[in-house]
Amino acid sequence: MGKTAFLFSGQGSQYPGMMKEFYESCAGSRAVFEAADRVLGRSISNLCFSGAQEDLDLTENTQPCVLACDVAALRALEEKGVKADVVAGFSLGEYAALVAAGVLPFEEAIRLIQIRANAMQAAVPVGKGGMVAVLGKTAEEVDALCEEVSGFVKGANYNCPGQVVVSGDTGALDELKAIGAERRIKMVPLSTSAPFHSERMEPAARVLEEEFKALTFAPPAIPVVMNVDAEIESDPASMKEKLVRQAMAPVLWEKTLQKMMEMGVDTFIEIGPGKTLSGFVKKACKGMRSCRVENLATLGETVSTLSE
Repeated sequence: MGKTAFLFSGQGSQYPGMMKEFYESCAGSRAVFEAADRVLGRSISNLCFSGAQEDLDLTENTQPCVLACDVAALRALEEKGVKADVVAGFSLGEYAALVAAGVLPFEEAIRLIQIRANAMQAAVPVGKGGMVAVLGKTAEEVDALCEEVSGFVKGANYNCPGQVVVSGDTGALDELKAIGAERRIKMVPLSTSAPFHSERMEPAARVLEEEFKALTFAPPAIPVVMNVDAEIESDPASMKEKLVRQAMAPVLWEKTLQKMMEMGVDTFIEIGPGKTLSGFVKKACKGMRSCRVENLATLGETVSTLSE
């Protein structure tokens, strides 16, 4: 019998109206949004269900909204009796994975993610940096391309075969895109407002480090594969240290999926808005079962697939 992994969505998956169905039909999901609104003292639920895309795309809104949606979708799946053998989350989704594994209560996670979002946005002024996806090249080829650029640009998300996202200063990214155009390498600028998962985020990492000092993490009830090294971590102190590094280090997502397959995972369930992570699974985990949970229809499909 193969194992099941829960994968939690990250930034970039947000859209207006996300998780409204779960809020209306699932008590556990509704409780998540009520807690988010209460802890942050503003209506995260209203932003998710009826906010404009441009408001949802602001980092200070995106991160708490997506975290709330990830955990709301998790609660809807849990109500159907589906359990994970191992969890991971993409960037901010790692905080949802820690909630799923019992390391942090949701209320603490949403408070932390708001602090993280504000600190990341403050670390680099808007317009001074960003991220670009480089398609059709290996990780090594992308790293070599970055070396050719005179300014600051580095691999930030190693997502799946043929997709690496780089972070950098605006001028350096322009230089990289010019090289791409010249060599016919497909590059797609992402709608992010800062060069995440790079050393430009060090000020944000230091803010998180201070916050974690007063916090108690519980040992995880199920294995968590962490972004920074694609390894299972069970020591609470090491988890904190890896979350600090995660803000300024690349997300090793392809290696995370490989680690899970080595553990015997054959079913991956993307939990939260969008289907980005399911796309990565299809490319990196050929022949494995991939499901997702982001509304009542996908929840129903996933539950029936799992019962087959």
